Amino acid sequence: MSGKEASGGGGREAFLKELKFTVKRIRESPLSILGLAIITFFVLIAVLAPVIAPPKKADPYMIPRYGYTQEPKPPSPEHIFGTAQGQYDVFYGVIWGTRSAFRVGVIVIGITILIGVAIGSVSGYYGGIVDEAMMRITDIILAFPALILAMALVVAFGPGLNSVMQAFILIWWASYARVTRGEVLKIKQEDFVEAAKAIGCSDFRVITRHILPNIIFPVLIMGSLDIGSVVLVAAALSFLGLGAPLGYADWGQMISISRNWILGKAGNPFAYWHTFIIPGLFIFFFVMGWNLLGDAFRDILDPMMRRR
Repeated sequence: MSGKEASGGGGREAFLKELKFTVKRIRESPLSILGLAIITFFVLIAVLAPVIAPPKKADPYMIPRYGYTQEPKPPSPEHIFGTAQGQYDVFYGVIWGTRSAFRVGVIVIGITILIGVAIGSVSGYYGGIVDEAMMRITDIILAFPALILAMALVVAFGPGLNSVMQAFILIWWASYARVTRGEVLKIKQEDFVEAAKAIGCSDFRVITRHILPNIIFPVLIMGSLDIGSVVLVAAALSFLGLGAPLGYADWGQMISISRNWILGKAGNPFAYWHTFIIPGLFIFFFVMGWNLLGDAFRDILDPMMRRR
């Protein structure tokens, strides 16, 4: 057998061994399976949204309305989740709101991880004045409560979901930069890093090929947990009128237009439960699913917990 074939066989064996280990860890944690099932359910809803709730307007994210009366209507065969104030279809709103949630959560966290990892890696690797300058900027951002700073930035940018995403990106990267810097400081003195420098590897190669692969797991775990947090804060801003515009398929916006009906009506306090309970449940399960999935990633990816 040639060296190439032996190396290929060894690579396949290592891959299969790692795959078996991953499946074993998932099976040992029922909550991980539950989290994976919940997120898979939401992914299917987002992908199949045009089939489940066919668009009625040029912009598919604008919820169709069936009249202009203020009082919501209960679930019926025509509107299985009922209608909200202004006769917005609740079913259509929560289905397309799933796409809005993924758009906000995945894009924001994806970009903030890239920014935070880049800044944290450079800061931790080079140290000195570079580290001081970058970390002081990071400290300034972390000194403000995230929600308050996000609200201030959204007001400055103007209300809207895009403004919310921009505000989150500008403030959320700081925590990833801090975590990445700490991990880089721990690992940059390891022998394999020093060996890479000794054979003439560039700083870029040392960081990207030797340091990042060994520190990225805590960042990915943190990111999976933060997707739910970002969606929750975005829903809060929409509820306050700073997020998605009226009639946009967004869970926070749907609860916002239902706030006047939470107490029901005389003699029937649960008359309009569908207007806020249904989008509230979508938010709850979406956030819970990402939290459980984050715990699963920690069990699978965290080197400190592997093969004990």
